[in-house]
Amino acid sequence: WKKIRAEILGEGSDDDSGSDSGSESESEDEEEAPDQELAPSGEKKTVVIEDLSETDLVHLRRTIYLTIMSSATFEECTHKLAKMDIPDGRECELVNMIIECCSQERTFLRYYGLVSG
Repeated sequence: WKKIRAEILGEGSDDDSGSDSGSESESEDEEEAPDQELAPSGEKKTVVIEDLSETDLVHLRRTIYLTIMSSATFEECTHKLAKMDIPDGRECELVNMIIECCSQERTFLRYYGLVSG
């Protein structure tokens, strides 16, 4: 097992080299540890994680689409869309989804004109 592991990881055949790499990773962990230490004011530092996958945008667009398609009348649709909690800066997605839904139809439907008005 050790021989196969050494081949895959590119380590030397010495067991000492494996222990050296372990000590190096420990020292790297120690270097990262000061980021987690207490700030001078005594509070812990927090790390902000930014989601770049845009799952929130996909979820918002799906919700808007389902609301538009499931509503029986344009009044019901506009009422549901007005009550929807759309995050600041994402209001343009509502317009984009109305346009995309309208563009998927073969003929013009007055419904989308009334919803957009």
